[in-house]
Formats: sequence, structure tokens, C-alpha cells
Amino acid sequence: MKFTVSELLNAGQHKWKESEVDIVTKRNLEDLCRKINTLGYQPPMRATSCLRSIKDQQSINPSAMGSSHLYGCAVDIADADGKLKAWLVANKSKLVECGLWMEDPSATKTWAHLQSYAPKSMKRIFMP
Repeated sequence: MKFTVSELLNAGQHKWKESEVDIVTKRNLEDLCRKINTLGYQPPMRATSCLRSIKDQQSINPSAMGSSHLYGCAVDIADADGKLKAWLVANKSKLVECGLWMEDPSATKTWAHLQSYAPKSMKRIFMP
């Protein structure tokens, strides 16, 4: 299964219409889809959170008001059993090849957080 912009716009609390999203954010979402879709992870994946409004971010994590979710540059993918995170850690080179960064699995209990730009630490697998 390949992620689409439409799917990412509907992952999370706010259900976005494409007409509500500016061109830069839409391009960010397209870039994120392309990168995730080239990872090569085979089991189906389900996005649980992607683009967030400021209001959504304040209710989810008010201490992270610079979150990449605000710009369509991050997605949280359901991973209750930890298999996706384990695969990503074991295949870190795929993250590099695809231009993705991942929050440390210890910080994401039931999901994997992927983003399309480097965090301040510049570490491929980073602590939020």
C-alpha cells in the first residue's frame, strides 16, 4: 500500500481538504509520501497523525510548537507491536537513502514518527 496526500490529510484529529492546504504544505506532503513509499517496508502501514493545525498541536504536545507536523513534514504510523520501528532501526540505511529521520523508538510507544527533514541534533534516529 502506498501513502497518498489525501490519506495523510485525513490522518489525525483534523480532517483536511486539499483546498485548505497551501502549496508549500502540499509539496511537503507529496515529498513525505514519496519518501515513505520508497522505504520498502512490506506490511501495510496506517498513518495516525500527519498535518496538524496549531490548535491540534497545542492539545497534543504544547511544548513542541515547532513540530514538523505543522508543516506536513512528519507522519506518525501505527506500530503497536513495534515491528516497524525494529525494521527501521535494523535498516537505518533505508532512512538515509529515502531522506527520512525517525524519533527514537523509546519515545514512541505505539507508533513510529518519521519526518522529512533533519532534527537539530542531525541524528538519523533522534530523541524528540
